[in-house]
Amino acid sequence: MKRLLIFLLLFPAVATVAFYAVTYVLTGAAVDSATGPVFMYLVFIVPGLLVALLDWLIARTSMPAVMTTTLLTYGLSVLVMALLLGSSKQLVALGLIGAIPAAVCSWLSNKPEEIVNA
Repeated sequence: MKRLLIFLLLFPAVATVAFYAVTYVLTGAAVDSATGPVFMYLVFIVPGLLVALLDWLIARTSMPAVMTTTLLTYGLSVLVMALLLGSSKQLVALGLIGAIPAAVCSWLSNKPEEIVNA
């Protein structure tokens, strides 16, 4: 449940920030209205839930979850961008849009619970 909430709420926000940061670095374009970030947040909800499923499946194996989730999400992001945009020099940078939020959310969801003495 904790993993689902982290990916549902945090993944779209971090992905939206990463999207605009990568877009600004690559093109120099700035955000011109408030509707763009809201729309991008809504777009990133479904990929966030899919990455949560991927992270949950990887956490059940012996592989390191954060690294594996980040690398698989980066590869899938580059693949989707290649299918949508075709061949481009910026594909390597556009993969960061999926990899950065996946790494943050996976790290937070796989962080061991600290024991609190009451």
